[in-house]
Amino acid sequence: MSYEYKLPSLGDGVTGKITEILIQPGDTVSKEQIVVVVGTDKVDAEMPVDADGVVEEILVKKGDDVTEGTPILRLKLSGAAPAASAPAAPATTPPSPAAPVAEPVAAPAAQPAAPAGKVASGSLRVSPLARKRAKELGVNLADVRPQDGASRISYKDVVDFVKQKIDTGGGSVAGAAGTAPAHKPLPNFEKFGPVEREPQSRIGVITADNMVYAFNAIPHAWISEKADITRLEQLRQQYKDQVKAAGGALTTTAILTKAITAVLRKMPQFNASYDIEKREVIYKKYYHIGSAVDTPRGLLVPVIRNADQKSLTEISIELSELSARTREGKNKPEDLEGGTFSISNIGGIGGTNMISIVNWPQVAILSITAAQYEPHWNGKDFEPRLMMPMTIGWDHRVINGADAARFLVTLKGILEEPFLGWL
Repeated sequence: MSYEYKLPSLGDGVTGKITEILIQPGDTVSKEQIVVVVGTDKVDAEMPVDADGVVEEILVKKGDDVTEGTPILRLKLSGAAPAASAPAAPATTPPSPAAPVAEPVAAPAAQPAAPAGKVASGSLRVSPLARKRAKELGVNLADVRPQDGASRISYKDVVDFVKQKIDTGGGSVAGAAGTAPAHKPLPNFEKFGPVEREPQSRIGVITADNMVYAFNAIPHAWISEKADITRLEQLRQQYKDQVKAAGGALTTTAILTKAITAVLRKMPQFNASYDIEKREVIYKKYYHIGSAVDTPRGLLVPVIRNADQKSLTEISIELSELSARTREGKNKPEDLEGGTFSISNIGGIGGTNMISIVNWPQVAILSITAAQYEPHWNGKDFEPRLMMPMTIGWDHRVINGADAARFLVTLKGILEEPFLGWL
């Protein structure tokens, strides 16, 4: 009996690309065996097969774009079919989730003729996933053209449109239509001396695209402050062994994660997103705090979910586990989804100040650099105090400068007197 294994969900609306195929026709596979690796914009996901059998045919190739329901391979089953599987659909049945019914784009009553080689927008159809992504990115579907004159706008067409707008200096995709100037070509560096080229990693490419989009789409602003963490560091040293015995690391980032949730409860505009299409601010009633992690593959931001409901020890343990999985490339897709606020802490490396790009669709990010002892006047003498630089970056459509200053002052107060976080 043949069975077609289809890709399970990668997350709500998430698509990916086949980066590795670990089996070949004729191989015997067992349930839960990893058969392909799918790269998304956040994680490399190892996908296990859900049945025992012999591989008859592989239905994808390396580099293919895939989403939930995409057929991956065909098996000759050695046992009963998986309970969740359904018999092969006849040709007259509706399309499967891998090929959702496309919806037409509403067109104005009258429109000019389409240029040669292009399909008039009134006759285009749009896949549900493409429509969803276009809404998220503020893309006017009337501006998007499918590849090779096709009559259907795909998810990839929307993403390629956004990348083209960014790469050609077009700024926000929600801006006015028009042709933007292309990037200037690079000079011939070889004429000045030897060079070496190295392809950017997939995570690096995705991060670059996301950062350029975020910087163009969000009107950024920043403000900085310093917190006196002398007493906090003494407490951290006092209790770090207790947390270590529980399986975690009592780091400054863990403490910040807990402290920030207290500030976000008081200032919900920092725990929000902006809907440019509806001109609405979306206030989230949950607190999922992301912490940037430097990995060999690039920068990734795993998320501590419901940080407000967890003790400092629980956050320390979870952050240690998440960071380890992230560096080893063993993340689950959900590890990097749903963040409402981000922290970027490079204090362990150095630096005196850092301004970071907001992690869209969030509206704020906190940057931390290395704490330094500085002389402070106590009214009688100068005494050494451990001062930690902090910078908040924010979306000026949602947050104003006075609120950003209040955010840092409130956070500074909690770090300097932790009891304030309980009030």
